[in-house]
Amino acid sequence: MYIVCGITSQLNIGMNNINFKIALRTFLKGKWYNFLNITGLALGLAGFIFVTLYIDNETGYDAWNKNSNRIYLVEREMPNGSSPYTPGKLAASIKSQCPEVEETGRTNTALFQLPFYTPSGRFLVKQWLGADYAIAKILGIKPKGFELNANSATPTILLSKNMARVLFPRDSSVQNKTVNMMSANGAPMPIAGVAGDLPGNTNLSFDCIGFSKDITEGKDQSYANRIYKTYLLVKPGADIARLSKKIDKIYKDAAMADSSLVAKEALSSSAGPVIYLDPLKNLHLKPHYGSKVNDQVVKGLAILAIIILVITGVNFTNLYISQAHRRAKEVGVKKVNGITKRQIILQFLAEIFMQCLFALVFALVVVYIGLPYFNRLLGVDLLLSGINFKIIAQLAGTLIVLTLLAGVYPSIVMAGFKPAEVLRGSQFTKGDTFAWIRGGITVLQFTFAIAFVITLIVIGRQVDFMHSEDPGFTARQVVYIDNMGIYNDPQKFALVSDRIKTIPGVRDVSVASNVPGGLIPATQEYAVEGKSYAMQTIGIGYGYFETLNIGLKDGKVFSVAAADPASAVINQTAAKAMALANPIGATIKGCGGAYKIIGVVNDVKANGFEEKVKPTIYLTKNVCGINATQIMISAEAKAIPTLLTTLNHQWKDINKLDGDNFNYHFLDETYGLLFKKQEQLQSVLACFSALAIFISSLGIFASAAQAIRLRTKEIAIRKVFGAQARQLLVILSKPFFYIVLMANAIAWPLAFVIAGKWLQTFAYRIPVSYVPFVIALAVSIVIVALTVCLQTLRAVRFNPAVKLKV
Repeated sequence: MYIVCGITSQLNIGMNNINFKIALRTFLKGKWYNFLNITGLALGLAGFIFVTLYIDNETGYDAWNKNSNRIYLVEREMPNGSSPYTPGKLAASIKSQCPEVEETGRTNTALFQLPFYTPSGRFLVKQWLGADYAIAKILGIKPKGFELNANSATPTILLSKNMARVLFPRDSSVQNKTVNMMSANGAPMPIAGVAGDLPGNTNLSFDCIGFSKDITEGKDQSYANRIYKTYLLVKPGADIARLSKKIDKIYKDAAMADSSLVAKEALSSSAGPVIYLDPLKNLHLKPHYGSKVNDQVVKGLAILAIIILVITGVNFTNLYISQAHRRAKEVGVKKVNGITKRQIILQFLAEIFMQCLFALVFALVVVYIGLPYFNRLLGVDLLLSGINFKIIAQLAGTLIVLTLLAGVYPSIVMAGFKPAEVLRGSQFTKGDTFAWIRGGITVLQFTFAIAFVITLIVIGRQVDFMHSEDPGFTARQVVYIDNMGIYNDPQKFALVSDRIKTIPGVRDVSVASNVPGGLIPATQEYAVEGKSYAMQTIGIGYGYFETLNIGLKDGKVFSVAAADPASAVINQTAAKAMALANPIGATIKGCGGAYKIIGVVNDVKANGFEEKVKPTIYLTKNVCGINATQIMISAEAKAIPTLLTTLNHQWKDINKLDGDNFNYHFLDETYGLLFKKQEQLQSVLACFSALAIFISSLGIFASAAQAIRLRTKEIAIRKVFGAQARQLLVILSKPFFYIVLMANAIAWPLAFVIAGKWLQTFAYRIPVSYVPFVIALAVSIVIVALTVCLQTLRAVRFNPAVKLKV
């Protein structure tokens, strides 16, 4: 605090016109060094601001909700993982039996896109959400201009602001407007209004939300029908661990009494809890269920930002010290005239503070220009207006810390100059007292830069592996169509399939409830020989395995010739989980029936490479509310344009159940979205690596300049005694190559640990090989060669007589 106050005082009163003019002239005299210094500092600060904005955005989900610390999602722990879906009846049981729960509410997401028709045309609503009225209270959703009536017997439909603008672009209000669902003459649906703008991000995203008093009314109420997300608003001071155990008992008792549940043996013998309460604040970054890649990206970027800031600060120090000799006589004269060491330190700190402040302004300009690119890179929508008080406080603190980090050491060094020596020019003819400190700084800079490069290469190789490795199916040249018609009966779909197969170039056609890379299949519980297993369940039609080119491991797959709705096909992982000597012919019970296993197919990495393949069962019978709606077509590459044109014109005749809607996607593009986060991380790390290398190059540039300047007379003497330029080049460059080798020696184990931990987040990954380390070594040597050798060549070409006269 003393130093900060001193800097402020120096800025206000101590830095008189003479000091200011001296500082300005010195700055302009070494304008190229100072420009590089401020540019490096600004870029480091810009990277820090980018990441700060991103982290504030990612960690702010539902933080604006005053009840966020009291809101929990009820989740189930299953034999092969966790699930956020629970039975519809559970919410009412919790409300009636748990006085510590203030409110309960449920949501249910539509598994397909809904077409809405308005006077402006046809639009697809991608995120349709059903919810109890209580959800509005729990998650802070309010309509714009009116209040929700929680006792209303009729549903209330709200649109998001963006969807309202899309559906009714020419209307300022959408209250009491009507849209037609499914077709232009379909069921009319009144729109109550627009959901008001939320103060920040929320985990509950939607295009359209329909509130009702009970979203489970008229639906299957059994404990086997687990398709709802149940949210709790607990009372202040509630014991969450105790509440979790109580709800676990409620769930187990009710499930055991439900005749529709087939896996009661496993439930009754379960030693651990089945029910978990996941805090709302964890759902975006680190949910108990699902991927935690968002949290990994946030933590990784936070560490990178701090490292970049440290590298930037020490680089600023290096460059400033390398120009210290320009201020030596100024310091000597001031000391002779009675200026104290403390005043000199504060003067230089004030100058450095001004440079840091200028760099911060420059950094904000860089952020303003680069923010659109950064948004595209990470798929976010950050704005400079998103800089809130917390971020401003962080930047102010960063500015002060950076000033002290970058300024204390050089200020003390320059304030320590001895007047007698600097005035007669002997101060800088001696060795560099602080060379070992500056050398250590350079090693530190290159250590982080090399670690960045190695990690970047490992990430790139893993991303390439995910794109090239066989996922167990063929996504290329497969088109799938979002279809609202339900084809749970393969015989009925045969009429559609036969028509599509008449189009030239079509190889196979099928229908399914889920496509790889799309919505995660529902997980149901099954029993085999008295043991319980959780399996992802996919409803399919004939030709499914042929369309996706999924290999058969044992037995046979479904066919028209041997149609049997009481048969099932499982994947290899399911066969291993059941540990049956011969699964073919075994009976598996679940989803309201008993099925005979007729085949085992190869595993499909439908959810990408981060999670292990889950036990999966394929059925052709309409069970568990799993509806086959996704129509998939495999075709020759050259025939796809003609295929899409023909389907678009003939869809009404081909698909009698949903002829008004023809909306297609390419399966390889959908599946590729699973890799998007890792590709984004790769791109961001590439930018940080380039920045780290640039700043490290500036640091070694400054160190080389200082070292060469201190050895000027030595070089002159060597030249007089016949030393060649090549020999001098080796002598002067050798210490910097030692620095790079030392940095590599430190960076390699560090990068090995970081890359290894990152790769552990993938179920299917590459091994860490020596290649990235060799590449990083080569890159660092090339950087040193370009940065140091070119400067050294210029230094060894001077006339020795001129330097020896000094």
